[in-house]
Amino acid sequence: MKIRLTVAARTLFLGAWLLGGTLRADVVILQYGNIVTGQVLQQDDDGVQIQTKTGTVRYPTSMVKEVRREDAELSTGRIPSWVTIISQLTTNEWAHEIKQIPATVIDNGSLRNVPYISFRCNTGGYEINIYGDLNKPACVEMGVIGYLVKNNQAKTNCQNFICSVLTSDSDKEFVQALKWNARAFTTNDLTFEITSPEEPDAYGGWWISVYNEDEIEKARASGAELLAITQPKIKPAPVVAAPLPTPTAPVENDAWTASDISTYSRPTANATSSGGGSVYVHSYHRTDGTYVSGYYRHSRK
Repeated sequence: MKIRLTVAARTLFLGAWLLGGTLRADVVILQYGNIVTGQVLQQDDDGVQIQTKTGTVRYPTSMVKEVRREDAELSTGRIPSWVTIISQLTTNEWAHEIKQIPATVIDNGSLRNVPYISFRCNTGGYEINIYGDLNKPACVEMGVIGYLVKNNQAKTNCQNFICSVLTSDSDKEFVQALKWNARAFTTNDLTFEITSPEEPDAYGGWWISVYNEDEIEKARASGAELLAITQPKIKPAPVVAAPLPTPTAPVENDAWTASDISTYSRPTANATSSGGGSVYVHSYHRTDGTYVSGYYRHSRK
């Protein structure tokens, strides 16, 4: 006997799954950076089948960049894993058209050489960045850029979103109490900071950030790790005898296109010292304290 759920019952079921108690959802990143969240029902060498709020969709392997399962990414920290953060982002009506973008390597200041992944949504008006070990982030920041930079409702959305992902009620209350022109305040090892558009590290945007300074220092990548998880913004000129690829070089299908880099990546603060600057590859992860380039995760045996 088949049981058919009504639309209302199905909506309640999915709402409880995505929103009830602790948010639980898997994340599929497609080749062009677009994000799909839901429950992965099947994953094999032919592709991925995922249950979303609107139905079941199957993506062939050729369309899939990466799959992250939420049950493997759970974190007990005050800042949750990136999968939980992005899953929460998709529940907001204003967060449409979520897309991963190239994350420019920051080559100065407190976030120098700290790996991160970056996403934009709402036609590029919002940007969210997650720093360090993606399962245990050292920092999460949300900002408004471009046409939304002076929009007060958009700033409120950023503030409410940061509150929604933090796991401590006292941290949520502290974020809600922040004034939009405030600077940085630290309590219980977490720093809460507002960055205004006119500040040199704001890239013209308005940002709200939550981070742990000690964890940021631990998250800083070494030179060898940066070689493994970055690509130059400008491709080097071809040589007659190209060197053999090294084991640390990112795989080609994890690299960004020149169009993505020119369209979405931030300018490099110190481009002259790094040959035009670099961006982090689509994905990376940390194994035994070491950053390595991401890869497509096949079905679990």
